[in-house]
Amino acid sequence: MTAAPGVLMTPQGVRISDRRWAAVGDRRSAVGDQWAPVGAGTESTLMDTWDRIVSLRTELAAQAEAFTPAQWDTQSLCTGWRVRDVVAHMTMPERFSLVGGLPDMIRSGFRLSKVLHQDAVRRGSAPVADVLDGYRAAISHRTLPPGRSVANVLAEVVAHTQDIRRALGLPWSFDPEVLRAVADTLHADAALKVPGRVAGLRLAATDTGWAAGEGVEVSGPLEALVLAMVGRCVVLPELSGPGVATLAARTNG
Repeated sequence: MTAAPGVLMTPQGVRISDRRWAAVGDRRSAVGDQWAPVGAGTESTLMDTWDRIVSLRTELAAQAEAFTPAQWDTQSLCTGWRVRDVVAHMTMPERFSLVGGLPDMIRSGFRLSKVLHQDAVRRGSAPVADVLDGYRAAISHRTLPPGRSVANVLAEVVAHTQDIRRALGLPWSFDPEVLRAVADTLHADAALKVPGRVAGLRLAATDTGWAAGEGVEVSGPLEALVLAMVGRCVVLPELSGPGVATLAARTNG
């Protein structure tokens, strides 16, 4: 079954645009030994968002089953991360906690990016079958990383999926509603340093009505803007406007 343009279809035939996405709040609740934000909205809102995440994870798993050894070892859009490392990293919410991750944080000088990279490379270096099995096992899990919300998880799944697909030249299609929700989440995501990256810029999608920020304009496809917000410089040639040079300097810096 194929999806119409702008509609994501999972291998199970779930047409994601038939589901409604809504933003979630930032009320906090304990999850195991983690403190993780949960939605302040209705239970159905949370279920809708998690259903989207599960569908996106499932679609990537179906594509990954056909990856060749060379594709697994291909460098992703994340500098220094192979495709296999990104896939391994996408299961991290199942394994990471504030308590369990503290020794690694101390050893890294409290540089979270270093901890994440080391963990991804270590786990990504396992046999491909083990990496894929670990990813499949986590598809339906609904664990939140410390200090993150379900909206952040959706955004990270979209970004990392594209880190893989773009690197391998694979096709993709997203419901514009999903991309708009992800763009809204990322634009305010201080943990990923996005506000500093886009300060003084007005981001405007040329394929949807999404826009955010004030200042000199940067325009382009919304998927490219999403990846630019998280620092993927490979999409910069797809963007235009007087603010691109500023965004490029902050992305490459």
